Amino acid sequence: MRREEAAAICEQGPDAVLAVVRRLEERIEELERRVNRNSGNSSMPPSSDPPMTRQERRAEARRRAKESLRKQGGQPGHEGKGREMAPPERVDEIFEHLPVSCDCGHAFDGSEEQLGKPLAHQVWELPPIAPLIAEHRRHRLSCPACGAGRLAELPAGVAASAFGPRLQAHIATLAGIHRLSRRQVCDVVTQMFGIPISLGAVDRTIMRISAALADPWRELAEAVREAEAVHADETGWRLGSAQQWLWLAATSLYACYRIDPSRGQAAAKELLGEDFGGIAVTDRYAAYHFLDVLQQQLCWCHLARQFTELSERGGATGRRGAELLETSRQVFTTHRTYLEGGHDLDWLAAELRPLRGRLHALLEQGTRGHSRRERRLCAGLLSEEQALWTFCEVPGIDPTNNAAERAVRHAVIMRKVQLGTQSERGSRWVERICSVRETCRLQGRSALDYLIEAAVAAHNRVPAPSLVPP
Repeated sequence: MRREEAAAICEQGPDAVLAVVRRLEERIEELERRVNRNSGNSSMPPSSDPPMTRQERRAEARRRAKESLRKQGGQPGHEGKGREMAPPERVDEIFEHLPVSCDCGHAFDGSEEQLGKPLAHQVWELPPIAPLIAEHRRHRLSCPACGAGRLAELPAGVAASAFGPRLQAHIATLAGIHRLSRRQVCDVVTQMFGIPISLGAVDRTIMRISAALADPWRELAEAVREAEAVHADETGWRLGSAQQWLWLAATSLYACYRIDPSRGQAAAKELLGEDFGGIAVTDRYAAYHFLDVLQQQLCWCHLARQFTELSERGGATGRRGAELLETSRQVFTTHRTYLEGGHDLDWLAAELRPLRGRLHALLEQGTRGHSRRERRLCAGLLSEEQALWTFCEVPGIDPTNNAAERAVRHAVIMRKVQLGTQSERGSRWVERICSVRETCRLQGRSALDYLIEAAVAAHNRVPAPSLVPP
């Protein structure tokens, strides 16, 4: 502030000076908040956290050691897991082994008494991988009637491509499920399968599988709009040099991804449908505000991070933020007890009733707080208060949006590895393969097996199998 401006404000009286001081204090608080942002008190990903110094790492290690005195690894009473033995009909070769000699010096000759059943030791191995190459020779014959030459057509069931459906599905799996670049896919197919392939052939194969997944993706998009409850989230995407947004809507059995140039309400309506009648679990993003408050469940993990940011401030705001954070932790504890104890919703609602009253009182206090950010946050939560407690009133609703955040993580890693997409058809491929991968994961089925089925269906020119449960 210049000297002349300061003098002019002083001439206006103490009220004007006090107003400027308050405005500057709020500005300082906001700047400090931005500097201190991390994954624990905001929506920033953990990868954006600044690296810790050696002293900070040691202090963090000591803190964690004090919090948990358990030893690493399996705990006493933990039921271990081992590799399941293959059934007898699956075993390809069996070798019998007899002991050679005993410690007493006796040499075994096989005539001794058998004690119990033999101890089976199975060894899994890959056979030498060699591609199957089928050569179709198309002969050209001369017509005796008109003298024209006629080339034989490929019979039905023979791919026009140089690659069969199974190989196409494996290429799509490497690129879309395992997030390999086109060049890495070339290396794997060449070195592991012994099949020479070019970058262009990899891209054409991926686009061929993408076309086969178009109808299943549309079915998933329609199913999401008719679902009773969905988890929704969005993240940034790059289409060439343009900023895009990848949207996700997931239920307990299927998921649908969309890439849209907008992050606004129109894109959210396109994802869920303008007349969506179910319940959406979200992170309070304004694009979902076209839904009635009774159709929403706000993510308590996001709230806890916002309360953490408040608790790190000084004065009454910090103390109130600490109380809000403690209340959110008790909500998590109560919900965990509800799940582990097999209680009903009436029990959960009764247990949460005191916490609801405490949260309401703290939010009302926050609307009269000193910090403008605190006032805005508390006023906003009061206006959406009913959406905080949908999970204790409607069965099957989770109080967090962790399911959507887990589902969107695969696409985030793909964006970082492959640097987004370079064309609209590339964006459609990402939408479809991510939807297939997440849906198969939710249904406990193999994405590779499904891609093989879809590739075979496209090869036979029949519709791809649906991913939506009947």
